[in-house]
Amino acid sequence: MNKRAVSLIEVTLACLILTLAIIPLVTSSQHSAKKAIETEKIQMAERILESIKTEMMTMQFNTFYERAELEQLDKNSIGPFPLTDGYYPVTLVEVLKIQQKYKDFSINGSWSWNSTSDGKPDKTMINAEVTCSFTEATTKNGPIVRKKSFLIIKP
Repeated sequence: MNKRAVSLIEVTLACLILTLAIIPLVTSSQHSAKKAIETEKIQMAERILESIKTEMMTMQFNTFYERAELEQLDKNSIGPFPLTDGYYPVTLVEVLKIQQKYKDFSINGSWSWNSTSDGKPDKTMINAEVTCSFTEATTKNGPIVRKKSFLIIKP
């Protein structure tokens, strides 16, 4: 009987050592998976921001006048005005697909006219700022925000 008791203690001790060895590996694996998701989200955010910039830069400049009138924006105001999804309809489809996978993606932005020296709107140049934010998977520091600012000049 003594041999079986020693054998059972050895098996129990071996299982305990194995469990203690596996815990750090599982924790490391979980952390790596969270970092991979976060990296994928950052890449998606950068791609979305660049896509919005490209779409707005290739838009006919008159579209800004039309949208400002359609949205009943103050004609004498410089802004900033909200950047609605009507300014980037093609990219919006991509954003909606990403939001199906990651519910925490958010796109916000604004645009404004440049101002002349007397403070009136210079309607030949537009300042645009777009942000893409999402929650961080690895810590609880709040959302990660990626931002892109650019200038659009009337041709």
